[in-house]
This record gives sequence, structure tokens and C-alpha cells, in this order.
Amino acid sequence: MTLGRYTELPHLADANAGIEAVWASVSRNEGSYRVLPDGRCDIILRFTLNALPLCELTPIVTGPTTGYYDVPLEPGAAFVGVRLRPGHFQKILGLEPIRLHGDALIGAAALGQWPDMAALCVPASDQQELAGRLVRFVRKRDAESDFEVAPLGRNIISALHASGGRLRIAELAAMHGVSERTARRILLRATGLTPKAFAAIIQFHRALRLLRDHYLSPADAAFEAGFADQSHMTRVFRRLGGFSPARLPEVTLVTISD
Repeated sequence: MTLGRYTELPHLADANAGIEAVWASVSRNEGSYRVLPDGRCDIILRFTLNALPLCELTPIVTGPTTGYYDVPLEPGAAFVGVRLRPGHFQKILGLEPIRLHGDALIGAAALGQWPDMAALCVPASDQQELAGRLVRFVRKRDAESDFEVAPLGRNIISALHASGGRLRIAELAAMHGVSERTARRILLRATGLTPKAFAAIIQFHRALRLLRDHYLSPADAAFEAGFADQSHMTRVFRRLGGFSPARLPEVTLVTISD
């Protein structure tokens, strides 16, 4: 399997095990890759696609972010990753996502925290084997974990996604019969982000889809996505993506679901 810059493998997604998406990426040229915040955490294997079997695999575990960052790439730089659904990071890896807010554990740091990741890093025949290896790793940890993902947390996150990020924390709390403080704590524990930051990311991705996939004008996209006006949307785009909605660069829009 030889993939392009970013490809998702939908047949490997497993919502029951907390796997929102399995993805792979290969750089054909020297340059950089812009990573947009998505409110998720990933388990990634990094390697160089220059010969088979694939060797010198480096594990990476990324935490949630509230802004973009650029990854420098060389020809052949490749990645295979699993994106975890909000609320499942602690169940799979035993760590609250806020502990990795804006950060990542790479190589020895990841292996020191999770020694069983060493089994992910043995040579592999191709990227498909690595993807299956990651899925089995997550499923095994999911099955063996005593941590329970709170249904209330899932419901609050689903409601926020369904609203396109428009609901305020007070409204979410009232909908689910809990205090605002409780709703805020549940969201922070599940995502590692404040409700305001998580909602902004959802709204940002919705607006991106409206612009790129539905070809709306910036003014119409701002209205449909629930921004106060086009200027408000532009400020959010510059903060979260580093670009203007009027001039979208070539960026990857990942699958995010409720």
C-alpha cells in the first residue's frame, strides 16, 4: 500500500474501541505539513519510506492543541496513526489528555510511559501492517482497561458537535441536568480542552467544510457556521489555522465525529 500525503482508512475505524479514524501519510517532497487543531489525541508511528521492510519506527503520542503547527518533512517521511475519539484517551492510555495539552511524547519518552509500544516498532512489511498493528494495540488496551467512558460526557460532546460548536456551556449543562461547573469539568477531562476552546475547534472545522467542500462564500460560511460576522470568522481562522478564509491553502480536513 503506497499512500499519498494524507489518506484515511475508514474500514479500520472502530467507534466501540474509541478509534475515530486510522490514517496514513507520505511526503513526496521536502517541505512542511500544517497540522490543524481537531480536539483529538493521536497515536502515531513515524518512519522513512525508502525500503522494505519498514524499520526504525518512532512512536508518537500527541495531545490536544488549540492552534496550528507545522511539521518539517523530507522526501519519504511517512506516518501511520490512530485518532482517538474524545473521552477515550484516558481509557486507552491511562492518562488524562490535559496532561499532554499542546505537547507530545516522542520516541523514548513515549516508550518510557507505555513500554508495550515497543511491540509497535518492530519491522513491518508495509503501511497496512502498521495500521492493523495500531488498531490491535488500541483494541487490546480498550478491552483490558478498567476505566469507563462516562455516557454523560459522550452525550455532551455529541450535543456540542450536533450544534456545530454553537452551544454554550450553560446551555449544555441545562440540557443534561447538571451544573455548569460539572459540565465544564466533564468536557475538560474528556478532551483536555476548555469548553470554549473545544467548541471553537468544532466551529472552525465546520466553516472549513462549508468553504472547501460546499463552495460557500466567506460571508455565507460565516453565517452558516454561526460566527458573529465574517471578520469574527477571519480572526478565528488566523488563530487556529494561520490563514484567511478568503485564501484557503492546501490543508487536510480530517474526519471528526460526535
